[in-house]
Amino acid sequence: MTLFNYVIFRLSGPPHFLSQTVISLIFLTYSFGMASSSVAGGLADRFGRRPLLIAGFLIMLAGIGLTLADSLGLIVGGVVLVTTGFFIAHSVASGSIGPLAGASKGHAASLYLLFYYMGSSIVGSVGGWFWQHGGWGAVAALTGALALFGMILAVTGSASHDKPAPAQN
Repeated sequence: MTLFNYVIFRLSGPPHFLSQTVISLIFLTYSFGMASSSVAGGLADRFGRRPLLIAGFLIMLAGIGLTLADSLGLIVGGVVLVTTGFFIAHSVASGSIGPLAGASKGHAASLYLLFYYMGSSIVGSVGGWFWQHGGWGAVAALTGALALFGMILAVTGSASHDKPAPAQN
């Protein structure tokens, strides 16, 4: 959310000076998220949840790096990668809740959503401080640090339920 909140300011200022109408088209990148989250479930069954979760964070990190370029095409490409990686990671993480929670599926799912939306709200707002004090580089660093933290949790987290599903005949 932070990246989407502040990329608008980046694109409206120098060197791009895009209009609000043109900038709003950046939200079409969500279509990549819709597609990647749909594909992620099948890939998680095939390769396991952990590798796909790690891949989602790596894709996000690559995208964040691209947004540091001055080229409008690279910035948009970076936003596409961040969106794709985020939706992969989010769909795998949220899809893992039920199998990991056992009998407490409802409680676990509600806690996941609580922390997801609370984190998005808080970090989305805190990103404003980063924007004001360090510009786009600071916003990218914040977003990158969070993606890196997520990847570390994916690497070091619980190993249960991260194996590929058995092949269906």
